[in-house]
Amino acid sequence: MKLNLYEDKNNKDEHVDVYYSQMRPAIKQIIDTVSADRPSLSGRPADEDQDDGFEVILDPKDIYYMDFVDRKLFAYTKDGVFRLSNTLSNCEEMLWNYGFVRVSKSNLINIYKIKQLKPDVNMKVYASFDNGDRICINRSYKKSFNEYLLKMRSVE
Repeated sequence: MKLNLYEDKNNKDEHVDVYYSQMRPAIKQIIDTVSADRPSLSGRPADEDQDDGFEVILDPKDIYYMDFVDRKLFAYTKDGVFRLSNTLSNCEEMLWNYGFVRVSKSNLINIYKIKQLKPDVNMKVYASFDNGDRICINRSYKKSFNEYLLKMRSVE
């Protein structure tokens, strides 16, 4: 993808033109960013009492992965673990264009935060993150995960 930037101090009407041959996730991200329609999630620190804890707005790009445990959804970031009020399927749908893909019944991962993919026995693959955590990519999700990686990396 080619990017052209032009600075014109006399321009009173700033605008962005996007030319594309096919709507891809990267193009959708650009559109959402320019139109200020980027999704955000709210959560509370997982170690706080849910009633009197403070709420935090999380930017999806800061989330390594999400884990659904005991009917609760948690987002893991560099700054800690946050309990979200969303459902896993809602987050999957909302964040699909932003690098999030389901890798098991209870996990969504941010492909942009993966440090290493390492194959293991029984055709399992583990995604390692720079925070030291590892998530198993379930065998039944492996094909869709690989297709998603190819789609997100596709370059015209």
